Amino acid sequence: MKKSLAQEEMKRSGVPASLTIAQAILESGWGTSELATKANNLFGIKGTGPAGIYQKVSPEYVDSKRIEKSSDFRKYNTWQESIEDHTAKLLEPKYAKVVGASYIAACHAVQDAEYATDPNYAQELIKRIEKYKLYQYDLQGGQIMPLPILIIDPGHGGSDPGVVGANGLKEKDLNLQISLYQYARFQSLGVPVILTRASDIALTPERRTKLVRESGAKFCISNHINAGGGDGAETIYSIHSDGKLANKIAEALSTSGQNVRRVFSRQGKPNYDYYFMHRQTGNVETVIVEYGFIDSKQDDVEQIQRDWKIWSESIVKNFCDFIGVPYKSPAENPQPDKKPVDKPVDKVSIEVNGKALPVQGYLNNGVSTLPVRAVSEAAGVTPGWCPDNKAVTVNGKQLTVTIGAGTSYAPAREIAAALAMQVEWIQETRTVKLKG
Repeated sequence: MKKSLAQEEMKRSGVPASLTIAQAILESGWGTSELATKANNLFGIKGTGPAGIYQKVSPEYVDSKRIEKSSDFRKYNTWQESIEDHTAKLLEPKYAKVVGASYIAACHAVQDAEYATDPNYAQELIKRIEKYKLYQYDLQGGQIMPLPILIIDPGHGGSDPGVVGANGLKEKDLNLQISLYQYARFQSLGVPVILTRASDIALTPERRTKLVRESGAKFCISNHINAGGGDGAETIYSIHSDGKLANKIAEALSTSGQNVRRVFSRQGKPNYDYYFMHRQTGNVETVIVEYGFIDSKQDDVEQIQRDWKIWSESIVKNFCDFIGVPYKSPAENPQPDKKPVDKPVDKVSIEVNGKALPVQGYLNNGVSTLPVRAVSEAAGVTPGWCPDNKAVTVNGKQLTVTIGAGTSYAPAREIAAALAMQVEWIQETRTVKLKG
């Protein structure tokens, strides 16, 4: 299993890469199990997969007793498909405590949510993470990932093709094509951005909106292609929004050659949005973009195939202007499909009451900044999290946090004060010691 795939999924969803890798190692025997080699199933997930079913007898635990049982397991076309489905599973509500957690908390969360029947499942995962130092992959290439400002949502996907044209065009493919281009361009311009999906997988409305709602992003662009025989683009905003971003995106499409039918919002029952992408994405400013009609009787079909990249680039330009980020064209800022090279982070070691932690902090302008959950749990305290305002608290005290790769970091002295501990900096070993 490529570790980079687990890191990409962590970046997109907040599921710790160390957990994904450890589960793949444990469930598939380093990719050598029958399920992994014959069904591309790395995680022992049951049911019907994109490539069908694979039946197998496997061990399970009933009342702490091991038995052998025949079950239907999901079959996948590729390992990447299996990894993405694993992420989707861990974004179900019952696994909510996994997202953004330290590896120790995440391992216990999957066991508590009954991912597996083995009573020692969490400890088996933790043992592998610590033995192979998998926690290092919870920092993206050593880089503390910034909180995204934008999440791009390629509508539909997988078994849900969206609208399909008589010419064979599928909305899900066009949505993904546009979204991947925009994602790469925003990355090259330094705009913190993530995706709800990066390949042809299906997301239920609940999973899709959960990804948006809990992403930490301020804005969401949900890309779609229309149907119904009309012509032109539409942008749709929440009834609770001022519509400025929707108008900015419509302006981008208009100036890049596509006619705009309307910019509008739609109400369902009183004071509720009609579209679930507005109704269920919380405080994220979500704009649904319909680029044109896949069954247009005028010129949309030809334009969609010919001009999609021009439209996408224009939206990138206008969004940068909307948030105040300098814009450079692909000619000025070449290789839009190449991701920025990770920069090294000035890392520090951590000790809590004489015990070295397997995770690291980093120096931010000379200030030691530590992972809140890992330090707090090592001191016997569970930190608090308020999803409404994304506040992190320890013993009821709100901390000044930076969120990177799904992990909350805070200044060492703030954490120590909240835990009623003393903090000491050892320059020779670049170690932060907390005692109390």
